[in-house]
Amino acid sequence: MELALPDPITNYNRQIARKRYERREEFVLGHHPGFNLVYWRRIMRAPLRLERWGRRFGWSRDQIMLTKALLVSRMACVFIDHIIRRMEQADLMPVFPNAPHVEWERQYRSFLLLFLRSPEVSDRREIVKLMQRLHRYTMPPESLILFRRRHWRWIEQILPPLLTPSGASSLFIRRQFDTQGHPAAAARKVCFTAALYSDIQERLYHQQWMYAYSDCMLRLYEHIRKHPDLFAALLALK
Repeated sequence: MELALPDPITNYNRQIARKRYERREEFVLGHHPGFNLVYWRRIMRAPLRLERWGRRFGWSRDQIMLTKALLVSRMACVFIDHIIRRMEQADLMPVFPNAPHVEWERQYRSFLLLFLRSPEVSDRREIVKLMQRLHRYTMPPESLILFRRRHWRWIEQILPPLLTPSGASSLFIRRQFDTQGHPAAAARKVCFTAALYSDIQERLYHQQWMYAYSDCMLRLYEHIRKHPDLFAALLALK
């Protein structure tokens, strides 16, 4: 099984908005000296607790599994941030360019391997598979980035009328996705519209572009999951 990196929202929170995690890390991890491995037990208990609460609130199976995948990904990132910080404090970090980033990715893959071998979480393989699918689903495909580079002048011309408080909502009202048409064409329309949404959020509210794109795709997930061909086409875009 390919062990992908976490979804871009988690990457953004970890790399760009680290201050949001510092207080939480200090509260749940910083009060123990050394490597606080107690947090691992909290991660193992989280899926079962979420399952109970999800059933109590009447969530669908898809809602429960999606929330499990996002929760495990975020808790894993908090845990690995803690490990990397302690390694730096103890001078255990290898000395070469970009070492913390390389070590973070290595620790994340190790986490997934350990998680997959943990019998406490009965649906662990399903959770990891969904984490991988979400990672691909929320990442803008390379073809979209190339298209935006080639046609950026045209995109700049259509953006100004959308730069209003209601611009993002009107964008989705105006661009109805033809889910009955060719899935690949509909998938490209979804990605292009999500990119325009991200441009609006970045320029109006100074939101990081990748965060806005990922957030938009996750908001669309409830609609897109009802069309398996469209969802498969989105995952297949390169």
